[in-house]
Amino acid sequence: MRKTGILVDREEQEAMRGRVREIITGGPTYGEIRDGLQSLGFQAKEDKPALAIWESSDYELFVMVHINPESGRLRDYEVKTFEEMEGYE
Repeated sequence: MRKTGILVDREEQEAMRGRVREIITGGPTYGEIRDGLQSLGFQAKEDKPALAIWESSDYELFVMVHINPESGRLRDYEVKTFEEMEGYE
């Protein structure tokens, strides 16, 4: 599943995971979450608030965001490594 032949530094990966969590939990709207993920270099694979999927090949991270359609607020999210996602495809 790895898109690059370069191994990701685990400390850098965990630091980026923490930054992503801060953006998601600090951004009350999907637009703010989207802007934050884009600013970190993530690319949208599915850019819909009901189920948004973003990835960073540099850090080998996937981000899944679910927004409640009635309230527009964050329902839940996950930040996983490519390795953790193996078997989900």
